[in-house]
Amino acid sequence: MLLIFIMSIILKSDNAGMIEDLTFGSANEMFVKQILTDMHPEHKVVFHKGTFSTFDFKVVDSLGNIVHEYELKSRRINSNTYPTLMFGENKLRYVEDKYDKYGGKYTFLWFCCFDNVLLAWDWEKDTEEYTLGLGQNKLRNEKKKKCVYVKTSNMYQIEYEC
Repeated sequence: MLLIFIMSIILKSDNAGMIEDLTFGSANEMFVKQILTDMHPEHKVVFHKGTFSTFDFKVVDSLGNIVHEYELKSRRINSNTYPTLMFGENKLRYVEDKYDKYGGKYTFLWFCCFDNVLLAWDWEKDTEEYTLGLGQNKLRNEKKKKCVYVKTSNMYQIEYEC
């Protein structure tokens, strides 16, 4: 399935950076899924269905209820490179909508591969720990879009063993 998806992108685009970026992110998702599984031994950690799901992981209890959702952003940086890290504003709107309907916990993760640091930020209703602005993924040659910027000083590091 992933191969079919990648091939469809190759046929539609000559953007090798996008292919490399998606492959990089997929590999990190497998790594982080194991970390989340270790963090939630009483629940099941699964990928959201669909290639372009708004969030990557959901933690499900024994009754099938989603108790926590995680979004992973993989970055080719050291964890202290920037004072803020960003994600698309659509993901913030998803969280706000889901919380209003179902409650739950939502965490954004950044895996900084150069120093192998996994940073986390727990979204909470009525938080003001972020700013809105414009940003883009230059590797994918994307147009600027609305983004959410979170200070790294508002994040915490998730410890794990390789």
